[in-house]
Amino acid sequence: MLDYVVFAASAFMAQVLTNLDNLMALVALMIVTGPQRAVLGFLLAQGLVIGAAFLLALGVEDVVPHWAGYLGGIPLALGLLGAARQLRGTNAQDAPAVPGSASALVTMLLFTSLSMDTFAVLAPLLADSTPDFRLAGVLGAGLAALSLAIVGLIGGRAQIMTGRLAQRLEYLVPYVMVCAGLYILSNSWTDAVQ
Repeated sequence: MLDYVVFAASAFMAQVLTNLDNLMALVALMIVTGPQRAVLGFLLAQGLVIGAAFLLALGVEDVVPHWAGYLGGIPLALGLLGAARQLRGTNAQDAPAVPGSASALVTMLLFTSLSMDTFAVLAPLLADSTPDFRLAGVLGAGLAALSLAIVGLIGGRAQIMTGRLAQRLEYLVPYVMVCAGLYILSNSWTDAVQ
């Protein structure tokens, strides 16, 4: 039982740390579009990303069951690329502009586009796990999405979310991706085929 809790906590942390950019965008969008549309769009996007990662994990298990662990190369490569960009100082991205009348669908599309790093970590993590661990990972990631929405709602009223703390935490994302990639490439107790 403890193994499932630890795996769910790993998926929770991966979801949180790869969504820090989404969290900052959520706080900003709450000011522009209002909290209801921004949070609804965020949660819809997170559900879409988690669901797509789960479906991909199921598909990989059926198509190439013995090769699922090699999917860890994707977050590893993306994490190394992100870390290299940070070291060179070329990691800055401009936030897309969203009009104040944007619907929940538009905000969902925005958050989905910002969540590709989450998908790149979560899909291989779930694909390389047994069905029981996969379910624990989905639950952990879903709980993280809900927690981020709550933090976003609270952060919309607090100055700490728009400050340097949030930006510093975002610098951890490439290193989380590297660690997730190495974990997926390793042969651990959660793997579908050992």
